[in-house]
Amino acid sequence: MNRKKEIEKRHLTKFVSNEKLKLLVYGIEDSETPDFIVNLGEKIVSIEHTRLINPDLKKVEQHKDKIIKNAQKRFENKYSEELYVLLTFNNIILESGKSAEEKYTDEVFKLIEEIYLFNKEYKFRINSRRQKSKVSKLINYFSIDNTWNFANWQHFGAYRVEKMNMGWFGEVISNKEKNIKRYPKGFDENWLLLVSDFGTKASTHCYDRIDFSNIKTEFDKIYLYSYMADEIEIII
Repeated sequence: MNRKKEIEKRHLTKFVSNEKLKLLVYGIEDSETPDFIVNLGEKIVSIEHTRLINPDLKKVEQHKDKIIKNAQKRFENKYSEELYVLLTFNNIILESGKSAEEKYTDEVFKLIEEIYLFNKEYKFRINSRRQKSKVSKLINYFSIDNTWNFANWQHFGAYRVEKMNMGWFGEVISNKEKNIKRYPKGFDENWLLLVSDFGTKASTHCYDRIDFSNIKTEFDKIYLYSYMADEIEIII
């Protein structure tokens, strides 16, 4: 089983175990189209799985991750110290392109290097939490620690959860719906499992007070599953 399928099956297994559903699952079969076939005893159900990740926000997160990983690589090529680094970027629009990426990488690297060189003779945990002003134009907050004995650099921080874009949400459903006609056989029911909330802004959506009643679909059931919170919203 490949890595992608392993992740999808983990999502599905946690989903069907949720007490809200009260399902008696007799077996889960890996498939391609549909993604999974679930034996519920009285019926055999097809399940299409998709991760509900906003592609525009995902690009922003990937851009931030690349800047930080570039800075980490540069640091580790120069020093042998293993640092645990958390960074929060300011809420600004990051410039794109290679020169901008190098500029941001340089800013992150120099900040970490300066703190490391000043404290390298000691075990230290340093953060900017008490600063009233921003660290720099790019960086809002940092935490640097050399006591963990392993290296980890990542973007970290709170974010405002955006309201669900219903146009995009409808497109996600429609794209998965096209697979139904490709199934090699019929099933008692066809379900769509939309999984969100993996701890990133791109995967977290606000759907409070959203009216899903206008959604028209060939799926018999659509579930919106918040993975980290282990909460289920029944769309239809």
